[in-house]
Amino acid sequence: MAAAIIRDRDNRLCLSRRPEHKHQGGLWEFPGGKVEEGEPLERALARELDEELGMKAVRSQPFMTVRHRYPDLRVTLHFREVTAYTGEPHGREGQPVEWVPLQALSGRQFPAANQPVVTALKLPRQLVIPPEGLGYQDVLAGIDRLDPDSQGLYLRQWSQSDALPELAARCRQRGLRFWIRDDAHLATREDAFGLHLTAKSCGSGAQNYPGILSAACHNEAEIAQAVEWGAQMATLSPVHATPTHPDAQPLGWDRFRALAEGKPLVFYALGGVTPQDLDTALYNGAFGTAGIRAFW
Repeated sequence: MAAAIIRDRDNRLCLSRRPEHKHQGGLWEFPGGKVEEGEPLERALARELDEELGMKAVRSQPFMTVRHRYPDLRVTLHFREVTAYTGEPHGREGQPVEWVPLQALSGRQFPAANQPVVTALKLPRQLVIPPEGLGYQDVLAGIDRLDPDSQGLYLRQWSQSDALPELAARCRQRGLRFWIRDDAHLATREDAFGLHLTAKSCGSGAQNYPGILSAACHNEAEIAQAVEWGAQMATLSPVHATPTHPDAQPLGWDRFRALAEGKPLVFYALGGVTPQDLDTALYNGAFGTAGIRAFW
C-alpha cells in the first residue's frame, strides 16, 4: 500500500475515514491505496489520490515504511509526504475527508498500522548524541549548530550533570527537541521533549511522563519491554559494528527490519550509521537515524 502525508498551508493534515464495511472500517487514516505489481510508489500514490481525493499533479517523497500484521492479513504501508499537488482534496468516493491539526491527531482513532506515523509526525529525522569527553562550552556550541527542524538531541551523559539546566534552557531557547536519560522527574522538571529509558531504568516513573517516551533496544525482549512501558519510539542498535561497543553483535539491516516489523514503535537506526543512511533506514522500517560522531 502507498499512503500520503498531505499538509495544507496551516500545517493541518488531510485524513479520510474508512467505510464501515471495509477492513478497519470507521477508523481515520492517511489516504492512499494499493500499489499495482511493478508500479513505482510515487506513481501509485498519485493515481490513488486522484481517484480518491481528486488531487492532480501529485509529487511525493518517502516518509517511512510500516510493516504490520493484523490477525487476518499482513500489510506493508509505504508512507510518502506529498510535496506538490493541485486541486482541493475531497471524498470522491463519498468518504469523509477532513483537515486536522497535528495536535488533534491523538483524538482520532487510527488503524494500528497508522499509529507509528502519528508519533513520527512529531519527531525529528536525526537523533544526535554528543561524544564523550566534550566540555560544557563545546556542547553549548554544538547545540547552536543543530537544526531544530530535522535534528533532536539526546543528552545522554549530561542528564545527571550540574550543567543540565543550562543546556536544557539553551535547547528550549532554540526550539530544539531534547531527551533526558532514565529520570522521569528530571525530564519533567526540565520540560524535556522526551525521556529515553535504558535497560537499567526498569521503566520507573515512565507511566506518568507527559512527553515522548523512548527506549534503548537491542533485541526482541527489549522491544517487548519498551512496548510494555508504553514507549512510543525506540533506538534499535547496533545496526553495524561500532567502536563504542566493539563486543556487541551487529544486527545488520535484515535483522533490523525483522525486529521492527509489526511493532507499535517509531524506530531510529543506531550504531555505525550516518545521516546518508536515511533512505536505507526508511526502507527497513526506521523513521530516522541516530548517532554520535557522524552526526555531531
